[in-house]
Amino acid sequence: MKIRRMLSVALLTCASPSVAATVEMVQGHAPDGTRFYEDSLVIAASPATLFRGFSDPAEFRKWAAPISAVDFRLGGIVEASYDPAGRIGGPDNIRQAIVAYVPDRVIVFRNVQAPSGLPGRDVYAQTVKVIEFTDRGDGTTRVTISGIGFGAGGEFDRLYAFFQPGDGAVLKALDAAYGSRK
Repeated sequence: MKIRRMLSVALLTCASPSVAATVEMVQGHAPDGTRFYEDSLVIAASPATLFRGFSDPAEFRKWAAPISAVDFRLGGIVEASYDPAGRIGGPDNIRQAIVAYVPDRVIVFRNVQAPSGLPGRDVYAQTVKVIEFTDRGDGTTRVTISGIGFGAGGEFDRLYAFFQPGDGAVLKALDAAYGSRK
């Protein structure tokens, strides 16, 4: 498996201006030839707290998308609108089906509806998003968001270019909401 490691240059201003969070980014090719990426960040919070940020509807609305609905169960849907005038059920909302989860450890999503302006929208359902919560034993958790199943060329290239750095922003928002950096 060919993997290229790099550190993002984006820094997050935390509660203490002397501490910044750096997202670690990994890119590579899977055995089937598709591309993947992983964006990881260590957050000063428990796996249970961070898992709840994705699985509890009220918590998800607080940090991720104020216009959202979370039906957290196998086959359930997480739906969000990033348009302040949006509404649940809107045609330009993002809708992710929950494929699998292990409480406080992992969540797997597959897209079932994407906004019309998303680059690579037509191939998004052929990929999977995995969120892993790894307890580091010191009061921190490594959260890794992986995008898996990106083919080569055209729409896949546009989708990959959009999400690969974009999930780092999701991690930073999660850290800003739940991290307790000193």
